[in-house]
Amino acid sequence: MLFPLMQNINRGFARNFTILTNSRDPSLQETVIFQTKTITYLGRTGQIRKALKLFEEMPYKNQATWNAMLTVILQFDHLELARNLFVRMPRNSISYALMISGLSKSGFVFEAEGVFNSMPTGDINVISWTAMICCYTKSHQPVDALKLFSSCYGDYYELDIIPNAHTFSIVIKSCLEAYLFITGLQVSALIVKLLDENNENSVFVQNSLIDLHSKLGKLTDAEKIFYGLRPKDLSSWNVILTAYTYHLLVDKALKTFNSMMEKDSVSWNIMISGFAETGHANKALEMFIQLLRSQKPESRPSRSTFTTTLTLCATFCMLSWGRMVHGYAIKCGHHNNKNINVGNSLINMYAKCGMIVESERVLHEMLKRDIVSWNCLVLGLAENGFCGKALNVAVMALELGFFNGNTFIAVLTSCSHGGFIDEGLKIFMFMSEKYGVTPTIDHYNCVIDMLGRAGRLIEAHDILKTMPFEANSAAWAALLNGCLIHENEEIGKVAALKLQELEPNNASSFVMLANIYVRRGEMEESKQVLSLINNNGLKKDHGCSWVL
Repeated sequence: MLFPLMQNINRGFARNFTILTNSRDPSLQETVIFQTKTITYLGRTGQIRKALKLFEEMPYKNQATWNAMLTVILQFDHLELARNLFVRMPRNSISYALMISGLSKSGFVFEAEGVFNSMPTGDINVISWTAMICCYTKSHQPVDALKLFSSCYGDYYELDIIPNAHTFSIVIKSCLEAYLFITGLQVSALIVKLLDENNENSVFVQNSLIDLHSKLGKLTDAEKIFYGLRPKDLSSWNVILTAYTYHLLVDKALKTFNSMMEKDSVSWNIMISGFAETGHANKALEMFIQLLRSQKPESRPSRSTFTTTLTLCATFCMLSWGRMVHGYAIKCGHHNNKNINVGNSLINMYAKCGMIVESERVLHEMLKRDIVSWNCLVLGLAENGFCGKALNVAVMALELGFFNGNTFIAVLTSCSHGGFIDEGLKIFMFMSEKYGVTPTIDHYNCVIDMLGRAGRLIEAHDILKTMPFEANSAAWAALLNGCLIHENEEIGKVAALKLQELEPNNASSFVMLANIYVRRGEMEESKQVLSLINNNGLKKDHGCSWVL
């Protein structure tokens, strides 16, 4: 435990701090500076215990020493230790900014607000202000971030606290997350007023503006900013590549990519993802091979490269390519033993390709696993027909504490496909009570599908009507599917009509309704429904399957 090391840290700190501040002894000052640097070094090398011990044994400390110790503690997410130190230490603007950032990282937004609001006016600066704005943005509270920026701007401007490039980049990100384009334009005007466009720090602000315009549908404006940007850095090129792929303009992205004098792994990843998202699997894999052949240190495949490529192989069931990518991942040092994300992508890829034994082997070989690891295997087992095994693995994951909402979707899907109805209902009832996971509409839809497949259509219909959400098309489709399997025309007609109302352009619901009328012997009604399909110009998608 680290807590015993903190017992004597603050004993007499005020006296020592005062003596050092007033001391003119150069040797004493140099000793404290050296010890402070040592604390920082120990923190960077993961030796937090030694850093705490040195800090405790120091007879004199300056403000930098306290801030260095706080930085190390927060770096290792020992939030309780950080709180203990913060309330007792002498503080300056850096101390407050560090604590706000640490609380933000752990999701304690309300507590971070308390620290920010408790700051003396003299300690408030652009760093602490930006830290609090960043806290809101990271916690997906963009409106609160923008309110803090706008409400404080006038008063802080009078105090000569001017937003810097980092502040503006976070504010722009908040505008994007809140879909507030007009606010973004207002912030852009402030940027022109307050930032020197020739300053190298302003480049990443302009990059944020490119991203804002492109993702809010103003691609032409994004291009104007990009082409007017002097100088451009590599991130600028990567942002415009992302803009083109976001709008599915992969040909334009490729032309820009080929014109780039400098590329890094991010550039290659954007292009691989762009081709994958537009269905050009072969071109995406060609880009991956070109990357491997480039032999440039700055363009070495990253972990993201392998996860993206493996996801592509999983989507298109390209097993031979997936195995090749697996081999390259091992060769490049990104083996599943060392990297959770690559391991998870391998589990998913092998499962999607029907190689469930390989999926299990990857999981067992991983030195570290997370929730996604277990979810991938549970869902993979269920999709490949090993529903009983999927349920057993899911129970193991629940016992180990590796679960979230998606875990229960995978479990309920397994129970639905495997016919484990009672087990599925039991798990569904215990979700909130035992595991603290509140069911969403997706969980309810899984239960409706499970009951429908089992022929318990009245129960499924009752759940659909009484669940705390308005039933969506997925819920009615699941119920209708069960009715067609078990020939329940009465509930099926209700479901088909509702589905037709929710998705008037979906020909499948019309066809299903026509089939129900046929089963009921109502041929005239069936003809009328089918004529609606022709009159409205609707077409039912052709069925397809993979042949392996």
